[in-house]
Amino acid sequence: MEYAVSVTDTSYTTEIEQSGRLVLDKLQQFSYSLENLTTFKCPRGIIFHDLKSATKLYSTIPLPAYTSRDLIHINPLPDTWKGIFLSTTRNLSIADQYYRNLSIDDIAVIAAHELTHHADFFHSEFEDWDEAGVENMWFEEGMCFYIPRKLILSSEKFDEIMEVERRLIEIYIEDFGEYTIDLFGESGYRGGDDFSYSAAFYDYWRSTLIVHFLIEKYCNGEVKKLIAAYRKWVDEHVETNLQTFFINHFQISRDEAEELWMLPLPDSRPKKSP
Repeated sequence: MEYAVSVTDTSYTTEIEQSGRLVLDKLQQFSYSLENLTTFKCPRGIIFHDLKSATKLYSTIPLPAYTSRDLIHINPLPDTWKGIFLSTTRNLSIADQYYRNLSIDDIAVIAAHELTHHADFFHSEFEDWDEAGVENMWFEEGMCFYIPRKLILSSEKFDEIMEVERRLIEIYIEDFGEYTIDLFGESGYRGGDDFSYSAAFYDYWRSTLIVHFLIEKYCNGEVKKLIAAYRKWVDEHVETNLQTFFINHFQISRDEAEELWMLPLPDSRPKKSP
């Protein structure tokens, strides 16, 4: 994959390129593993940014990792992402410890998240969501974190980051609410004007946790089984939304579905931070 470097502060050029090349090497290794799981369309290239270039010059979203058309954009510096993630921890010790020790593997997971969006098993181009696609966006976003973590991180690090995010969800429920996952993005910039990192991450944490739970409990740990269930929903043009299909397909109890935010709880609309 070709790469380019875009910086607004040229003093970062060498550091950005060096970290970017490390991420690119990891991304190449990941792509070989991803090929064993699914076909995908390789993006035209990847652009490595400093924070301002990614979030002010090329985009206005707060997160310095995204795909635009057929290019991946990312800030590849662990220190940048440490600052971003540490701003969300509210001094939760397990989260502080994990994020203070971010490695290039963690940044590669973020880049691989963007690459996984190009997997052919997803039902449409992820940037061209119709109304139904938006309603089921949580599945694609959850899969795009679950798969890279499983393929790149050690089992110990995978378990650790999943526990970190589970604990952070518990903290932020009071701020953002327990609305159903089909309202993906309601707490953050996608659903309004909250551009905080915690608001942006909240539904990524939740969707990844749901995907993890479905794979571990209902698919015997095999991601291909969840993909097959998803493709059944797509190919048979099932009229219900995806989470309702999964509830029926896997015979998930109502109580469990509510705990997973797949069915609404009373007074479960999103809350907005003051």
